Amino acid sequence: MYPAQPVLRSFVPAAALFLLSLLAPDPAHAIQSHRAPEGIYVHQIGHVLFGMAMLGFALRIRISRLMVRKSWQLMALGALLLFFWNGWAFVAHILAAKVPASDFVTNKEGIRMWIILHNPVDFFYYIFKMDHIICVPAIFCIYRSLKRMNESTPLPLKRL
Repeated sequence: MYPAQPVLRSFVPAAALFLLSLLAPDPAHAIQSHRAPEGIYVHQIGHVLFGMAMLGFALRIRISRLMVRKSWQLMALGALLLFFWNGWAFVAHILAAKVPASDFVTNKEGIRMWIILHNPVDFFYYIFKMDHIICVPAIFCIYRSLKRMNESTPLPLKRL
């Protein structure tokens, strides 16, 4: 018997269990709800703090010598877009509190599938829930920035 065989014997059941879990996953439930009112307050404070951090980051890049590099320009753009995304999401959460549950169509599990647009608040809620229109380009800018940084030579250190 070779020394690798006991390791292989313990690996096979673990791999089978892993593959089985891939074939029968639990629902992901990507929508997170917060207990009223503290949960949403903390979440909104998080949007404000994250937004301010991204705005500060973008401004620091803008006034520094890093702005000469395209990679840092993309990073500043991504941070600025994340600042706007946080404001967008903040408004979406406020609008979500204003939309009555009766305006939503749910599936058998009670998950909201559609919204019936009865009034302007419903319409704006629908528009503001499309925050991926800002978030995805922001993350793409940051990705492109990091990729460019990885491919380029570093800036020389400034002597004091």
